[in-house]
Amino acid sequence: MPQNSVRGLAADAEGFVWIATENGLARFDGLRFNIFDKSFVGTTSNRFYMLSPSMNQTGAGRPGQQKPGQEIYAAADYNQFVKIENGGAKVDSLYYKSKIMTLPHFDDGNPQTLISVGIPTYLKEVAGPVHYIIPDSYGEGRFYVIDSVSVQLYHGNRKLAHTAFAPDKLLQWWNYFMLGDKLYYSNETGAVLGITAEGVRPVSVYGDLLRDNRYDNRFEGMKVYWNITSDQLFFYHHKKLYMVTEDRKRGLTTRLVIDGYDLDEHVIQSIYRDPATETIFLGSPSKGLFVLTRQTFEALTSPEADVANVYYATVPKGDRGILTPMGVVFRKDPVTGVIVTEKVPILQALNTGDKRSLFYDKGGLLWMKTGDLLYQVDVQANRMLRKWNLHTEIKHIYPDQDGKVWIATGTRGIFGLDLSEKDPQPKLIRDAIKGTYLHTFGEQMLVATTTGLYVFDRHSGEAHLIKSTDGIYIKSLYVDKAGRIWMTANGEGLLLYEKNKLIRFPLDRNRYLGSPHCIVDDGHGYFWIPTDKGLFQIAVKDLIDYTQAPFDIFYLYHAKEEGFLTNEFNGGCQPCASTLKDGTISLPSLNGLIWFRPGEVIKKVPSASIMLDRILVNRQWINALGDTLVLPANPVQARFFFSTPYYGDAYNLNLSYALADAGEQIQASDWIPIQSNDFSIVFSNLGHGIHTLLVRKVNGFGRGNQTIRKICVIVPPLWYQTWWAKILLILSVAGGFYLYNSFRLRNISREKARLEEIVAKRTESLNLALHDVEESKNEMSRQLHMLSRLLASMTHDIQSPLNYIMLTSGSIPAMIDKGELAVVSEIGQVISNSTRRMSDLLRGLLDYIKVHVYGNSIQFENVALSQLVESKYELFKTASEQKGNIFRNEVPANLTVPSDTQMLAIMVHNLLDNAVKFTHGGIISVTATENTGSGVVMHISNSGAAIPLHVIEIINTPDREETDDVVRPFGRKTGLGLLIVKEVAELIDVRLHVSSDAEQTCFTLQFNPARTV
Repeated sequence: MPQNSVRGLAADAEGFVWIATENGLARFDGLRFNIFDKSFVGTTSNRFYMLSPSMNQTGAGRPGQQKPGQEIYAAADYNQFVKIENGGAKVDSLYYKSKIMTLPHFDDGNPQTLISVGIPTYLKEVAGPVHYIIPDSYGEGRFYVIDSVSVQLYHGNRKLAHTAFAPDKLLQWWNYFMLGDKLYYSNETGAVLGITAEGVRPVSVYGDLLRDNRYDNRFEGMKVYWNITSDQLFFYHHKKLYMVTEDRKRGLTTRLVIDGYDLDEHVIQSIYRDPATETIFLGSPSKGLFVLTRQTFEALTSPEADVANVYYATVPKGDRGILTPMGVVFRKDPVTGVIVTEKVPILQALNTGDKRSLFYDKGGLLWMKTGDLLYQVDVQANRMLRKWNLHTEIKHIYPDQDGKVWIATGTRGIFGLDLSEKDPQPKLIRDAIKGTYLHTFGEQMLVATTTGLYVFDRHSGEAHLIKSTDGIYIKSLYVDKAGRIWMTANGEGLLLYEKNKLIRFPLDRNRYLGSPHCIVDDGHGYFWIPTDKGLFQIAVKDLIDYTQAPFDIFYLYHAKEEGFLTNEFNGGCQPCASTLKDGTISLPSLNGLIWFRPGEVIKKVPSASIMLDRILVNRQWINALGDTLVLPANPVQARFFFSTPYYGDAYNLNLSYALADAGEQIQASDWIPIQSNDFSIVFSNLGHGIHTLLVRKVNGFGRGNQTIRKICVIVPPLWYQTWWAKILLILSVAGGFYLYNSFRLRNISREKARLEEIVAKRTESLNLALHDVEESKNEMSRQLHMLSRLLASMTHDIQSPLNYIMLTSGSIPAMIDKGELAVVSEIGQVISNSTRRMSDLLRGLLDYIKVHVYGNSIQFENVALSQLVESKYELFKTASEQKGNIFRNEVPANLTVPSDTQMLAIMVHNLLDNAVKFTHGGIISVTATENTGSGVVMHISNSGAAIPLHVIEIINTPDREETDDVVRPFGRKTGLGLLIVKEVAELIDVRLHVSSDAEQTCFTLQFNPARTV
């Protein structure tokens, strides 16, 4: 606050509390003060002395209606009035002349005409008016004019009513007050009178004031607080403040709102009560502002040591009492409300500090545990009935609907105790489960553990883990009437298991719900979940709706300011809460039992609107605010300050924002929480264009219960970002390119002409040189081809036979010494035949080389085929006969063909050589026929192994024409003889074809019928 001198309190239509002080106007939103001084509102002075309702005819209605357009005014020195609306304040320079000066008795400048500012008023000590004006406008433009003999009601310049009223010799001007549209007066005897157009009548007062003080309709000893701006009336008596409301039939009804607070001691002059949260604001001209919050929760403690006020399990005791395991009973007197305690001796004697399990069975007997021991106690008779020792720590005890007691232990498992037996004893039912919390579920038992939730069959003892809960530390269970299983889990918060599906609900902002203790269903649609950091209230419908489609769930947070002694509640006990017959819920905490009635707890939900207060752009404030904002160009940093009035715990305020460019859709992931305490949003280097800023606030319970403030933010472009600058730049660049290209093209054209002349001359000389190179290359390729053939021939057809002859002849001396002359003779014959064959082969190679190297032309003549075949076979006859082959020369004796004798002899030689090599005990046949159309066709065939497919492919595939860069390949390990045959065939114009299968190989030679000698 700017100063402690509070001169007036009032709330505007948005819910902000405005405070008039002698050093400026302040606005309070529940968290912070916004100061509106003279530099902001435009007044000459910072001294504000009152707040009053607007006398403009806006039709906005009374303050309680909080309609849009409602106005209030703050008055400063020098007759300057500041209009307060839409969460802001600005001086209204015309208001004093147009509204105040036009009131009756103001136009003559009479200083003894005063306007009411409510009760109490600072005017009482400094002024004695002749005319007293009480505004009753609230957007309607009405007011009362009071003098020493009458009360007159005006609407603008028109008088509506005149009532004669002269009650006292010394008129008590300051005893007039209003409530609603009714005018009242309290005289010296303390009677309250109602003043209407029909006259003056006594008014009765009812309610708490009458009950507390036996009030007899007299005003003596009472103090009136009348907030004229907010239309609120209070009576104060014996440190009790009563709010006064109008009962049309009975009169005035009072309700106690503050008890035991001395307003006189704090010099309270102004009072405002927020109707939504029942928060009361008290203003003092010397001590500032006081904010009083109604505490709907009550903490009950015993007068013993602090450790005794740490509570866990409790059960009801009678209609209005709570019993603890330590034997302490808390009761509340229904008339006085005083808390009293009493002791149960048997419980005090038995319990040594274990506070975590307590329950009544069907017979009204109390069960409790302490360490390893389990007790059955008759509280009324104050005696222990039974005792069992389980020799292991008992975690929980729980009764089912059949009267059987179930016991969960930390180390040994689950025990059952059947009370229908004559001598019931705990029996171990399941040793694999170490439960921490038990709850019946039909014929089954739910067992919570630190590692998941088990479903336990109470009859068979069979149990299984719900897989989706594996690894979850479950602290408590609750099964509602619909059979839904609700759980609280350490670190996980609130869980729901329904239809074999586990649903996790989101945690709150600071993850307080990550340490929940249990779930308390108040029966009115809300769950109450105590945690280590406060108490949460959650609408059950919101949770169920969330399972259908997720949304932002609202959790209403209650903290110690509402009546707790600590925010840390206790759990891990059974039961975790107790409910009395009147609906009061008792929760255990680290400091006392917390009692409350859910229906009386004020739901302080943040349902007010979102206001944009101001914007700081590049260290300059922008105060002209609206739904469309135009920022300066190039905003390096823009900070938007928002506010919303809320008088509950600030933790319930959840604001987020999203920024989108024009035309963009906001996605769920675009919302960013506002973390700053002043609800500010900072943007750095906000780009030019039209942006949409959305600020969202969750208003309370229910899906879609949100307030969204939408602001259009326009950032103008810098001069170089404008459309005309971009067009000019494009035109300039295009013109520059055009001029540059034109200059370059002229230079290139001249250079091109000169280069074309040079290139033409050089091209001519290069073509001549290229022709010579081409001829040389072809010649070199031809010679290289021939040399490769020659080299392969030497390796394949000459070197290999020579090696054989060398090895064979080397063994002849040894054979002669042994007398193997027949073998020697045979070897000699073989050597002779081999050397003859090599001689013929060399002769053929030499003829082949002559053609290629020396360029000898081929001489065509009529060649007798039969004689040629017979002469060539003689070379292979001995080798063929040794292999058991039969040779058939079926070529007609008189058949001749036009061909080169040497080249044709090479072909026949190689083909017969090939046939002899691969035939063993078979037939070698040579045939020839002459046809008129196709000429002479000769077939050389042999039986035996088939020729490989790749060799057939080489022979039957015509050679492609050689290029300048490629020399035809040999083939893949193909004999030179067949390749020479193929090339010779091309030289002498013979079409060569081979066919081969497993039984016979046949070479076909077709001579060109068109060739003549």
